This record gives sequence, structure tokens and C-alpha cells, in this order.
Amino acid sequence: MLHENPLMVDANVDHWRNLQALLLESAKGKRRIIVIHEDGRILKFVHSMKAEIVKPVDRIDDPHAAAKAIYDANPGACDFVAVFERRGFDRYVGAFQGTWRSDEDLDVYVQRTYALMDDYPDAIVTYPGRARDTLGLQWRFGTTYEAGTQAVRTFIEPGTSVVFGVFDGDALWASLVLRFDADHRADVVTTVDPTELTTIGRDALAGEVVSWVEAKYGRCSLGIFTDLEGARSFLATADKGAALAQIALRGGLIAEPVPPVLRSLLFES
Repeated sequence: MLHENPLMVDANVDHWRNLQALLLESAKGKRRIIVIHEDGRILKFVHSMKAEIVKPVDRIDDPHAAAKAIYDANPGACDFVAVFERRGFDRYVGAFQGTWRSDEDLDVYVQRTYALMDDYPDAIVTYPGRARDTLGLQWRFGTTYEAGTQAVRTFIEPGTSVVFGVFDGDALWASLVLRFDADHRADVVTTVDPTELTTIGRDALAGEVVSWVEAKYGRCSLGIFTDLEGARSFLATADKGAALAQIALRGGLIAEPVPPVLRSLLFES
């Protein structure tokens, strides 16, 4: 779905930062206790913010039990515990690097780097939650990768652009512009440039944004705009159609243009 070499250009700093605040969750931004061991012998046992911690184990024989014991012994001190077996982790890194292909979709490769953690269940351990859902930079879409790619193929016309906007009051707070090629691969990823918008009011701004996208990146086949409350509820809900319908019901959704199949789900159910 994401081209191996997408054009990421002219993104507005404020919109991009706000978009990341909505969509991304970074393990580096969380308080964590990290344990690195080699065949059970502990090499490192630290808190990411150098806070004092209780160390209930002096050896790692069962990494899963140890991770839970460390978390339970430090209530409120961390968001998660990570236990890595050094050589096993090195094997994991070598494995996912070895799968890279220059011609494959970038998101396929990234998805595989996380999924591959499941093949090293005792070398890469986190608590609470499994490693693939905890480590790195997590996209919080509230849906599976497979469902997301299917939605793109169902609702977005190939060879067109789409725009998503989030309003805070009457101001356009964040935006995401994607252009898809003939194979449904996003080859442009950017934001709207709010300095080039002149209208006032959500409806007028949404219309101007769509015109702006079409002038820059070709025909826009989908434009979805909501308020912050709606954006957060949409991302937190697995049933995306129902979430959008609820936002539309309370008047918090602007959807134009929108394909007929999606329009019927949003406004005729």
C-alpha cells in the first residue's frame, strides 16, 4: 500500500506534529524497565529515566515470569518491562534486515519487522502486552493492517488523491494527503499547506482543501473531515463505519467527495 519510495514533501510542521500525536505511540516516550541478559546472566537492568527500581530477580531463567515479576515489583514506576536475550535479539535484527527487498511496499517491510518478533518469543519479551504491539513506533489505527489495506482497495479509486482533515474548533488542526498510483500504492504522503488557505468555517475550508489537493496532486476521490473528538473516537473504535456514522449523526463529519458505497454507509444507514 505504501510505495517503496514515497514522495514526502512540503509537509506542514504543525499539521504533521498534530497528526503524529493522534496516530503514533512511541515506546521511547514511555517509562520502561529494560533488562538485557545472555543465557540468563543479567548484563543490564535499568530504568529508562534512571529512576530507582526494585530488582526482584538476579537471573533470567524464565523471561516471561521475570518480566511480570519486575513489573509487579515496581507499581506505577513504568509503563512496561522489556527483557531481551542479547544473542537472540541480534539474530532477530539480522533476520528482518535480511528480508528487505528494494521493490516491495515500505509498509509491508515495516509490518514484517514487528510480526517477526513472534518468532523470537523468549528473546524479545515485554510485559504487559506482547512485544510486537509494544516496542518501536506503533501506529494506533484501531484496526488490523489487513483490514486497513482492504479499506483502501474498497473505498479509494486507484490513480487518485485523498485527504483527511481534523478540525479544532473552526481551525484545521491536522491533515493528511495521500496520492495513490494505479496499483493502490501511496506514492505521495504529505499535508495541506494551511498558509495557502483563505476561507473561514469548516464547510468552506473543507471545500477549499479538496480544491487545493486536486490542484497539487490530481483528482481527489475521497475527502473526510471531522473534529478532534470524532478523530479520536474513530481511531479508538474497531468498527470504523459505525464510528463515522455516529460522527455524521451528531454533525461532526464532512465527507466530500465520497464514493457512493461509503456515502450509503455514512448517511443512509
